[in-house]
Amino acid sequence: MQKYKVFLNEKRIGFVPGANITLSKLCRILSENSGIDDIMGWLSDFENSDIPETVVEHPEVALLFQNFRSAFLQIDAAGGVVKYDGKLLFIFRNGKWDLPKGKIDKGESNETAALREVEEECGITNHSIVKALPSTYHIYKSPYKKTLGQWIFKETFWFEMEYSGTETPVPQQEEGITEVRWFYPNELDVVLENTYENLKALIELYRA
Repeated sequence: MQKYKVFLNEKRIGFVPGANITLSKLCRILSENSGIDDIMGWLSDFENSDIPETVVEHPEVALLFQNFRSAFLQIDAAGGVVKYDGKLLFIFRNGKWDLPKGKIDKGESNETAALREVEEECGITNHSIVKALPSTYHIYKSPYKKTLGQWIFKETFWFEMEYSGTETPVPQQEEGITEVRWFYPNELDVVLENTYENLKALIELYRA
């Protein structure tokens, strides 16, 4: 069953197959033909409500989801869940545990970007992709001067990686990373207590 979950800070928007309804108190109903003004009006209703999660059902959920995301400025990112000797690699940035990731450069493949970002943010090499993982989606208003205030839709492509080196990870401090740490699966509660909502389902795949 095709379904999608988009995060707006700690709020969640689910897109699932079904009748064309919105399962919340929001006053608008999205469709695969909704225009940008309709989508942004709906988003404003949700953003300003006290509802933590809403689910939108639609018989053509993939079309609805693609139409929804087309209303935003698109940015793609890629990152990795790096494994080594039964442990998983996390970074500590902006007061939260996170996974190494970053924007995909023009002309760069998702895989190449993910490997590069892990190398840059964690200071390791000798890591390779094992398999693709589910993407995560989130939306936010751009804080950057060139696109200030624009709504951004970011898809992050994730890959499971295996590390075969012997280097001690080094945090990329200029990116606000203050620590890089290996965690065993039975230690991931520490991460889950202080990470981003859009990463929790991904991290749960590896928790013991």
